[in-house]
Amino acid sequence: MTQVRLAELSGMTQAAISRLERGKCMPTFPLLERIAKAFGSDLLVTVEPGRGVTVAFARNDAA
Repeated sequence: MTQVRLAELSGMTQAAISRLERGKCMPTFPLLERIAKAFGSDLLVTVEPGRGVTVAFARNDAA
C-alpha cells in the first residue's frame, strides 16, 4: 500500500504517514487504531517490562 493510499484510508496526510515510517513522531493509540482499520487489521500491542512496546497489525479474517 502506498503512503498516499494509507493516508486517504486513515484520514491523514501523506506527510504524516512518512513521518511515522521514519520514526519522526510518536503515534497515539487512536491514530494506530485508524491505521489498523485502514489495513483491515487488528491492532496488537505488547508491553514487556525492560523490553519496551511492540506494535503490530494482524490480519483480521472477520473483516
